[in-house]
Amino acid sequence: MTEMVHSSTNGGTVGHIHRLESGRRLSEILVHDGRAFVSGQTADDPSQCIRGQTRQVLGSIDRLLRLAGTDRTRVLFANIWLRDLSDFDAMNEIWEDWIPEGCAPARATVAADLLGGDGVRIEIALQAAV
Repeated sequence: MTEMVHSSTNGGTVGHIHRLESGRRLSEILVHDGRAFVSGQTADDPSQCIRGQTRQVLGSIDRLLRLAGTDRTRVLFANIWLRDLSDFDAMNEIWEDWIPEGCAPARATVAADLLGGDGVRIEIALQAAV
């Protein structure tokens, strides 16, 4: 779905918002003003260890970025939430293999209670240039 956004302060058109994989509650990814915004992604199989879950999440992100016409080389900023900060090093091992050399984005990683049950160990949301 694409919609035109207008500014009430200057009366002009601000631009298009293109929503992809959109539901009632959220869009998995949307594109606006040259940026793709990926909603928080969690693993499809929460029985996996942190490495497996991180691979699953990054695979989902790759697919969503492709839908928006971009890829991991253009990631600008990532938020990473971990259920347990003791998973930090193992998650980083997979993350560092995923991010191409010279393309490291700005990033924040914090511990958090994650939705989706006790097995969910990681959630990642990010923004990328299109």
